[in-house]
Amino acid sequence: MKKVFICSPYRGDVKNNTQKAKYYASIATHCDVVPVAPHLYFPIFLDDSDPAERMLGISSGAELMKICDELWIFGFKITEGMKFELEKAKEMKLPVRLYDEQMKRIGISTLAIDERFDDVFRAAIQGLKLLQ
Repeated sequence: MKKVFICSPYRGDVKNNTQKAKYYASIATHCDVVPVAPHLYFPIFLDDSDPAERMLGISSGAELMKICDELWIFGFKITEGMKFELEKAKEMKLPVRLYDEQMKRIGISTLAIDERFDDVFRAAIQGLKLLQ
């Protein structure tokens, strides 16, 4: 089965963001892929409020990305942790799919005029190997 790295916010509204990540991983599972969602896994035993443990979780997540076939971005907000993951995806030339928060695919041909995105999002996805 294809392994897909789930890239969505964690920090900020942790409770709500965790619920969304669970939803994305669940849907991915029903799409016959194996979701890799480090932000659901590492906070179980690493303290995200401890800077050293947070960095350990983020770097460990990047290691898990190496086994993935694709990365899926969910939503329009890009956190600092997501920026790091996206830079790693660029280095790896990992294919990337874009989705909104309701799991609707985002067309890459209309990204330049899509008003749902801000400059932070556009900068974060620049250089990624985007899949239509």
